[in-house]
Amino acid sequence: MAVDPSHGGDSEVTRESLARQRIPPAGTLECSIVRALGETRSPWIAVTRAGDRLAPMALERLGQAAKLSPEAAVITCDDDTTDRKGRRTVPVLRPGPSPDLWRGCDPGFALMLVAREAAAPVSEAAGDPRSLFARLSGHDGAGHVHVPLVLCHRQRGRPGGRGEQERLARRGADDEPSVEVIVAFRDRPELLERCVRSVLQGSTYERLTLRLVDNGSADSAIAPLVERFAKDPRVSVAADDRPFNFSALNNAAAAHSQADVLVFLNNDTEVITPGWIEELLAEALRPEVGAVAPMLLYPDGRVQHAGVAVGIHGWAGHPFAGLKPDERTPFGAASDGTRNWMAVTGACMMVERGKFHEVGGFDESFAVGGGDVDLCLRLTAAGYRSLCVPHVRLIHDESASRDPSKVPPGDFEASRRSYGAFRTVGDPFYHPALTLRDTSCRLRSAGEAPSPP
Repeated sequence: MAVDPSHGGDSEVTRESLARQRIPPAGTLECSIVRALGETRSPWIAVTRAGDRLAPMALERLGQAAKLSPEAAVITCDDDTTDRKGRRTVPVLRPGPSPDLWRGCDPGFALMLVAREAAAPVSEAAGDPRSLFARLSGHDGAGHVHVPLVLCHRQRGRPGGRGEQERLARRGADDEPSVEVIVAFRDRPELLERCVRSVLQGSTYERLTLRLVDNGSADSAIAPLVERFAKDPRVSVAADDRPFNFSALNNAAAAHSQADVLVFLNNDTEVITPGWIEELLAEALRPEVGAVAPMLLYPDGRVQHAGVAVGIHGWAGHPFAGLKPDERTPFGAASDGTRNWMAVTGACMMVERGKFHEVGGFDESFAVGGGDVDLCLRLTAAGYRSLCVPHVRLIHDESASRDPSKVPPGDFEASRRSYGAFRTVGDPFYHPALTLRDTSCRLRSAGEAPSPP
């Protein structure tokens, strides 16, 4: 079907014109677009599949988006499923432009609006819908606009279309970058031993070093433990007795590192994916990517971290936290595929050293919490995307080594200053229909404000 955004002066297309311009299904999205290009001169083509039903205002809303975004090449929306009794179920809400999610998964959009001029030069190429969508949206997602409204109702039984994560080709052994894992700690020898052992014995990457930063430990068991670790040529140990400041400790360690890539790792974590360094590196080395993190799991297997959304709990929170990795929500599941986020956690964060220093490292006005989010926001401002790779997993005993209730007031003030715009206008990688009261990714309840106070 074709849509002319100028029609009706308000981007509206009537049901009668829609019926006349419907394009029969032709096997693939490309085939449908190729046929549409040959049958219409309209500047936009709306593509859906036989059996799916559009919401009453769908074309008007898409037309308005086209009018407001003249540079867009593809406009998408959310959808749900209609059962045999006509009841709408299973809403599928998607984030805004998230190129790293869609490059590894079939987007499965039920309804897409495609700019005719943009589609013409690429539509003849063979491939699946995902490849066409990637070509239209661009490597940075700049050509993609998403309307966060359910505008299409799928016929029951039609899948949402998420594919398997694509693995990136790895570099050859001759040009493997060096990676240094930085672990700052104080006491808690049982946590430190588990963490270090898992990094040294559970990692398959060869050019790996580990820098331990002792922040004033008083436990007598620490000294012999660290002495034993230091016998491994991959391990270096430094003492930094300043008052605890996560940002300052890691900045100081990073300043002494000569590695190509840094990994900031909490001492209450445990590596359980042997190829974790290789998998994260495949993303972190891309020139457009800044901070990369894995999925972190509580010891019972529930999600602790799969990305950070600004606005949850009024500040920032972890969508899917507390759920099982494959548990379905209107926003999908934590394990669906690599997603872009405004931020990822500093409990396990990989970033190229040059990019880290380019944006000034961690802001040391954040002593305990919030500095990781702030760093990612500054990386975003510098043109780098943050993402989480959910098939890479570590265990994280969140706050096992530090009382989470003892976040200093200064961290909240620094967060207010750093997060400001995203706390009020919304996180572009989250969905405005989802609750900000918790991390369940459930729909907002009636009367719930769409933005934090």
